[in-house]
Amino acid sequence: MKFTNGHPYYTQQLAFTVWDICDNKLSPEKIIDNAVARLIRIHDIDYERLWQTQNQTDKKVLIALSETKRNILSGPVISKYGLPAPSTVFSCLKRLMGQGYVIKTDSLYELDDPFFAQWIKRRRED
Repeated sequence: MKFTNGHPYYTQQLAFTVWDICDNKLSPEKIIDNAVARLIRIHDIDYERLWQTQNQTDKKVLIALSETKRNILSGPVISKYGLPAPSTVFSCLKRLMGQGYVIKTDSLYELDDPFFAQWIKRRRED
């Protein structure tokens, strides 16, 4: 599953919710979109609590990770998201990885929870 990057826990959550709201009148893409929206609503309080415990640098890094698949330590990404020096971003990434919010895949960092990433994106759109 592309949205969950094949992560078993998040794929299972999405599959259960898709099954729960399955409607033959909707396209598969719309069903998945509705399921993602429902899961974000279900976890909204948890995500809000997690968000409020982060400092400003952590929040900027989480925003950047939710919006880009590029190397977060690159100059263009640091500039676009107003991130501090790469060494500070790296320290932040290590801390967020230790807390289980960020994972490293190949040479990129990403949020472990794809629903949290969507929550951040949607929150910024409001």
